[in-house]
Amino acid sequence: MLDFSKAFDLINHHLLLDKLQSYGLPAHILRWMATFLLDRTQRVKIGNEYSHSGHPNGGVPQGTLSGPKCFLVYINDLRTTVPLYKYVDDSTLFEICDRNDVSVIQESVDIAARWTEQNDMKINSEKSKEIIISFAQDGNFRSTIPNIKIDGRDIAQVCHAKLLGVTISQDLTWNKHVDNIVKKAGKRLYMLYQLKRAGITQKDLVSVYISVVRPVLEYACPVWHTNLPQYLSDNIEVIQKRALKCIFPGLGYAEILRRVNLDTLNVRRDSICQKYFDKIKVGTHRLNYLLPDKRHIKYNVRQQNVYPLPVTRTKRFRNSFIPWALYNCQ
Repeated sequence: MLDFSKAFDLINHHLLLDKLQSYGLPAHILRWMATFLLDRTQRVKIGNEYSHSGHPNGGVPQGTLSGPKCFLVYINDLRTTVPLYKYVDDSTLFEICDRNDVSVIQESVDIAARWTEQNDMKINSEKSKEIIISFAQDGNFRSTIPNIKIDGRDIAQVCHAKLLGVTISQDLTWNKHVDNIVKKAGKRLYMLYQLKRAGITQKDLVSVYISVVRPVLEYACPVWHTNLPQYLSDNIEVIQKRALKCIFPGLGYAEILRRVNLDTLNVRRDSICQKYFDKIKVGTHRLNYLLPDKRHIKYNVRQQNVYPLPVTRTKRFRNSFIPWALYNCQ
């Protein structure tokens, strides 16, 4: 997982405009983009005092609609020999190899490092992370894999790391991720207690919970929900129980759910996964390629699976999202 230092602030305006021109943008659009990027000023205010105005010679304005798009255009020509996934300034390289394969991920990291030098950017080796996922019986297997180096420095091999808000662990369990979201949502419950003390109505308190607390517990749940053991699911459910019992003291959890017409979080996550699988089934969806080819059905019967069921050897794979959905959502 590569981390770019001050990614948005280091964009070279002239390089960006050259790249936009290489994609065939007409001259009047290029002039408009140049006007958007160049001759900006900035200053600092402390109290009622202002600093002298500065003129940044690079970077794109954050908080604008065009800023992230400019960054995506800027890094679009970054290519490596292993698969590379980019989401704004988060870039992730991955490699699948057997025990006897020769790894080429170091070569790809070197390519990325050279690209950053040529494009006036920099990879932060201290914040870049490496995770090795292996279920080999040999417990020393990870120690035999050399560290990836950036600028001659080893980057850290970690047991877990946050990727786009989801904590990935090297054993592909979700204990650390659930622990993080439960702590984050638990802190937000303090808001409910303060609003209740201020006399906010129960209806509005439920709306605050739904809009501020619950999304933390459901973020990206198709990635991790289907592989949750029951005790982790219960840990997440505790947050909703605490929130609703704060709003409706003296009532049982099931009664509160009926009163406010809410489902348990486990039921909601099942529903979210089902809806997301329905989106993936559409041929134009970017994840549609993960599904197997549809079966050729000759006869109409009551229950037919459109997709063949995958053969799974491990419970871990059987409960990952795509196999789970093929078994439960067709």
